Amino acid sequence: MPWTGTTPKQFATKVQTLVPAVFVASAAHAHRSVQEGSPDTGSKGQPVDEGNLRASIQLEFPSRTEALISTNVGYAESNEDGIARPGGGPYIQRSSVGGRWSFALTIAGIQRIVDVEAARLAG
Repeated sequence: MPWTGTTPKQFATKVQTLVPAVFVASAAHAHRSVQEGSPDTGSKGQPVDEGNLRASIQLEFPSRTEALISTNVGYAESNEDGIARPGGGPYIQRSSVGGRWSFALTIAGIQRIVDVEAARLAG
């Protein structure tokens, strides 16, 4: 264990430093998972035709304890769930890169992301 032999105060200091770093690194990892894909979540990332959707995926930190991954591209929801809007028919993905459910797979895999980033940062 890398923290063996530390005093309680040293341990507390390390945890206070590590927790915010894991949060920021996990948010960045989740952003990459949605945008480009990740083996940790199974996400394939956003499709790339002209690159508008992939480039539109933004990561913001509204506060020290919140991270927001979003897009303002109108067809993002159709790509995510595979349902064309308006009309409700099938949405046709024309790109061989990326795929569906990148937000959903990233959300489902968030614990794996946190575990990976915590292990990386803790050494």
